[in-house]
Amino acid sequence: MVSSPELGAALVERLLGPLAHLEPADAEVLLDTLATWLACDGSAQRASRRLYCHRNTVLNRLRRYEQLTGRSLSRPTDLTETTLALTARNFLT
Repeated sequence: MVSSPELGAALVERLLGPLAHLEPADAEVLLDTLATWLACDGSAQRASRRLYCHRNTVLNRLRRYEQLTGRSLSRPTDLTETTLALTARNFLT
Protein backbone atom coordinates (compact mmCIF):
# COMPACT_ATOMS: atom_id res chain seq x y z
CA MET A 1 0.00 0.00 0.00
CA VAL A 2 2.91 2.31 0.64
CA SER A 3 4.25 1.76 -2.88
CA SER A 4 0.78 1.95 -4.44
CA PRO A 5 -1.36 4.66 -2.85
CA GLU A 6 -3.96 4.21 -5.60
CA LEU A 7 -4.54 0.63 -4.51
CA GLY A 8 -4.86 1.70 -0.89
CA ALA A 9 -7.29 4.47 -1.81
CA ALA A 10 -9.40 2.05 -3.85
CA LEU A 11 -9.51 -0.40 -0.95
CA VAL A 12 -10.52 2.34 1.49
CA GLU A 13 -13.25 3.54 -0.87
CA ARG A 14 -14.61 0.03 -1.46
CA LEU A 15 -14.65 -1.06 2.17
CA LEU A 16 -15.09 2.13 4.14
CA GLY A 17 -16.83 4.28 1.53
CA PRO A 18 -20.35 3.44 2.75
CA LEU A 19 -19.51 5.19 6.03
CA ALA A 20 -19.13 8.47 4.13
CA HIS A 21 -22.94 8.76 4.14
CA LEU A 22 -22.89 9.12 7.93
CA GLU A 23 -22.24 12.25 9.90
CA PRO A 24 -18.43 12.54 10.20
CA ALA A 25 -18.53 12.11 13.99
CA ASP A 26 -20.64 8.94 13.66
CA ALA A 27 -18.29 7.49 11.05
CA GLU A 28 -15.29 8.21 13.28
CA VAL A 29 -16.94 6.44 16.22
CA LEU A 30 -17.52 3.34 14.08
CA LEU A 31 -13.99 3.39 12.67
CA ASP A 32 -12.44 3.94 16.11
CA THR A 33 -14.51 1.10 17.55
CA LEU A 34 -13.54 -1.19 14.70
CA ALA A 35 -9.83 -0.34 15.01
CA THR A 36 -9.91 -0.81 18.78
CA TRP A 37 -11.74 -4.13 18.48
CA LEU A 38 -9.12 -5.32 15.98
CA ALA A 39 -6.29 -4.13 18.27
CA CYS A 40 -7.92 -6.17 21.05
CA ASP A 41 -7.82 -9.32 18.91
CA GLY A 42 -11.57 -9.28 18.35
CA SER A 43 -12.47 -9.05 22.03
CA ALA A 44 -15.51 -6.83 22.53
CA GLN A 45 -14.94 -6.94 26.29
CA ARG A 46 -11.38 -5.62 26.06
CA ALA A 47 -12.37 -3.07 23.41
CA SER A 48 -15.18 -1.81 25.63
CA ARG A 49 -12.74 -1.18 28.47
CA ARG A 50 -10.44 0.79 26.17
CA LEU A 51 -13.35 2.77 24.74
CA TYR A 52 -15.01 3.35 28.14
CA CYS A 53 -18.34 1.93 27.01
CA HIS A 54 -20.41 -1.22 27.50
CA ARG A 55 -19.51 -4.41 25.65
CA ASN A 56 -22.93 -4.37 23.95
CA THR A 57 -22.20 -0.88 22.63
CA VAL A 58 -19.09 -2.25 20.90
CA LEU A 59 -21.08 -5.16 19.47
CA ASN A 60 -23.84 -2.82 18.25
CA ARG A 61 -21.30 -0.57 16.52
CA LEU A 62 -19.65 -3.56 14.84
CA ARG A 63 -23.06 -4.77 13.65
CA ARG A 64 -23.77 -1.32 12.27
CA TYR A 65 -20.50 -1.41 10.35
CA GLU A 66 -21.48 -4.79 8.92
CA GLN A 67 -24.94 -3.54 7.93
CA LEU A 68 -23.60 -0.41 6.25
CA THR A 69 -20.83 -2.17 4.34
CA GLY A 70 -22.36 -5.58 3.69
CA ARG A 71 -19.25 -7.13 5.23
CA SER A 72 -19.18 -9.80 7.93
CA LEU A 73 -16.43 -9.50 10.52
CA SER A 74 -16.82 -13.21 11.23
CA ARG A 75 -15.81 -14.03 7.63
CA PRO A 76 -11.99 -14.25 7.41
CA THR A 77 -11.77 -12.63 3.96
CA ASP A 78 -13.94 -9.68 5.00
CA LEU A 79 -12.01 -9.29 8.24
CA THR A 80 -8.68 -9.27 6.41
CA GLU A 81 -9.89 -6.77 3.81
CA THR A 82 -11.34 -4.53 6.52
CA THR A 83 -8.06 -4.61 8.44
CA LEU A 84 -6.14 -3.70 5.29
CA ALA A 85 -8.57 -0.87 4.52
CA LEU A 86 -8.12 0.60 8.00
CA THR A 87 -4.35 0.34 7.66
CA ALA A 88 -4.46 2.01 4.24
CA ARG A 89 -6.69 4.77 5.62
CA ASN A 90 -4.10 5.49 8.31
CA PHE A 91 -1.35 5.76 5.67
CA LEU A 92 -3.44 8.01 3.44
CA THR A 93 -4.55 10.48 6.11
